[in-house]
Amino acid sequence: MIKDIVVHLDGSSDDTLRIAHADRLAVLFGAHLRGVYTHLLPEISMAMANFGEASAALSISQDEALSGGDQIEEALIQRFERLATPQAQTGVRRLDIVPDDLRVSFANEARTTDLVVGLRPYRPDRIERWPAVIEAALLGAGRGVYIAPDEMVRANSSFDTIFIGWGNTRESARAVTEAMPFLEKARQVIVGMVGRKGPPEAEHEAPGADIVRYLDRHGVKVELRHIQDWDSVADALLNETLRIGPDLVVLGAYGHSRLREWIFGGVTRDFLTRCTVPMLMAH
Repeated sequence: MIKDIVVHLDGSSDDTLRIAHADRLAVLFGAHLRGVYTHLLPEISMAMANFGEASAALSISQDEALSGGDQIEEALIQRFERLATPQAQTGVRRLDIVPDDLRVSFANEARTTDLVVGLRPYRPDRIERWPAVIEAALLGAGRGVYIAPDEMVRANSSFDTIFIGWGNTRESARAVTEAMPFLEKARQVIVGMVGRKGPPEAEHEAPGADIVRYLDRHGVKVELRHIQDWDSVADALLNETLRIGPDLVVLGAYGHSRLREWIFGGVTRDFLTRCTVPMLMAH
């Protein structure tokens, strides 16, 4: 069940997209909607020769940043009060943080929600939108993340057709579990598996039989498609996404952490860069 949704906000024009998608989801599931406004503060530059001057400059800079954040926060609160779902009036939470603390702070916020909403962080034009926020939610908080494309929600849009990019892995299993509220509402669910060398899931059973059985027992009827003759898993799944034209793609997020940095693997990053339809990912 999805009863609590968090949407990332930054005070930019991108919030219009984020809020529209999050509001749609909150209405669909009757969920509470909370905005998390990440307000970045200036960091201390230890390279400045005169510490006293640096301290004074930092104080002025932070005061200006906090004042600007107050105005943005108030505007976001007013926007939330105008949303379609009354639960959205739970409002906006503001994080005044330096960039180095962004991942940990946002991961802490995301752990106590059912779904995180954000925008596609990487784009083919190399412009990035808060990749640390998506990384934090997926790899640091372990929550399902709804990743919106660069398009507004269409009128009367729904999640009738869902495409699952399935590999028999922990990440794929988590993604399917997080997506179950969507899958149970869908009219058509297609599971795509990219052919690889190796033994089937179980003796005398074709690859994919287990996930089909699992979803069937949850009342989700699926079509299984084996995608062959592709050298790249990402290209195969992206091509199938283009052919199907689904309302949602469900995919496991692959990545790892090292010290204070999280890094996505190839298939995950390709989808976060190139997929043009909504995605639900989980790690």
